[in-house]
Amino acid sequence: MATELKLTGVDELLDELRRLTPDLTADAVTLERTIAEQTAEQLRAALPVVTGRLRASVQVQRESSVSPARVFTRIAITAPYAEHVEYGTSRVPPRPVFVPITRRGREAFAKAVSAAVKATGLHVTGELRNG
Repeated sequence: MATELKLTGVDELLDELRRLTPDLTADAVTLERTIAEQTAEQLRAALPVVTGRLRASVQVQRESSVSPARVFTRIAITAPYAEHVEYGTSRVPPRPVFVPITRRGREAFAKAVSAAVKATGLHVTGELRNG
């Protein structure tokens, strides 16, 4: 007896996903920019201030991608001593700010994109892994 697997509606599903992608991508880009700027502001507010140079070095940089459906933003603290503030030195205790705040920003972005996908009527499952 032959075994047969028949999938129906695949072409319609792929057409619908192609139709949704531009809207979801545009929404994700907007969410990404908004959440990245909010995260940068939270970083600036939480960083210690001596000269203001550390806070002024917080940057949000849009990264390019070969795929229009992928979004990348980098948040960086470019002051040369930022790592020493975050992780401490032999003389200065660590003051972790960057890692916890950017982790919360990634979580907020994932939740916002998930909500945008759900708003289209699609079902979203899975687990957020934020390392």
